Amino acid sequence: MASRPLIIDTDPGKDDAVALLLALAEPDIFDIRLMSAAAGNVGLAQTAANIIRLCEVAGRTDIPVHAGCPRPILQSLEMVPHIHGSDGLGGADLPPPVSPLSDMHAVPAIIETIRRSREPVSIACIAPLTNLALALVMAPDIVDGIREVVVMGGSFTTGNITPYASFNIYSDPHAAQIVFHCGAPVTMIGLEVTRQTMPTPEWCDALRATRTPSATVVADLWSDPTAYMNDACIIAYMLDPGLFRTERACVEIELTDADQLGRTRRMSGEGNVDAAIGINVPGFFDVLFHGLTRVQPD
Repeated sequence: MASRPLIIDTDPGKDDAVALLLALAEPDIFDIRLMSAAAGNVGLAQTAANIIRLCEVAGRTDIPVHAGCPRPILQSLEMVPHIHGSDGLGGADLPPPVSPLSDMHAVPAIIETIRRSREPVSIACIAPLTNLALALVMAPDIVDGIREVVVMGGSFTTGNITPYASFNIYSDPHAAQIVFHCGAPVTMIGLEVTRQTMPTPEWCDALRATRTPSATVVADLWSDPTAYMNDACIIAYMLDPGLFRTERACVEIELTDADQLGRTRRMSGEGNVDAAIGINVPGFFDVLFHGLTRVQPD
């Protein structure tokens, strides 16, 4: 079976790094057409550089990397370097990128890639949704070329950036509203699921012991396992949807209440997303371990 076309929109970020390295380890499954950088965990220049650094770790400098929007659509950028380190990959101690960044802005690159693809394109959204939202506004016809959009974000209980909202949705709620109602198949993997993905020190030690490049980077990032592997859930879902339980839901995003901005609410009405409600945790970590420890051919 041919590998399926994939776009990854990301703002690395420690958990983004796990997701990217896992996707890069599966060339027989994912034909990664491009990676696009968003501002989020840290600023745009650094997230774009981090994507290239991770591609170089994985030996995959063949993938175009495009810088996208430097801020949300209607609000200021709020970054979280205290969580991810000043460079977004605190703890990994990676060298500066060598490969060049693509000249084209991420938004037209996303549009062009989807329009040119002979097969529908999957999109992994592991950042604020600004880039994809603007692509959908500029070129609504691309919806017909999208196989699925899988979003890391949302919560039906409590948030991780405010009491109500998850970081990726809160960071650009207007973009999230556009994506959630674009008409393409959307899967939301929120905090109820991703909060079950804290690795144990023993798992990290076993990962480090393999001494493969990707495994070493992840083990370094989780040398003190105090963060969830949120974004890795998106790639794990794309590799094996059976690891997750989902329900069709009508999800609306709070845009007007300043205190609850970015909150994702289940409403009555026709469903617009498939929302993840459960995860096979041992299976998830098995998928990660297998992918991150795979030795790529020269």
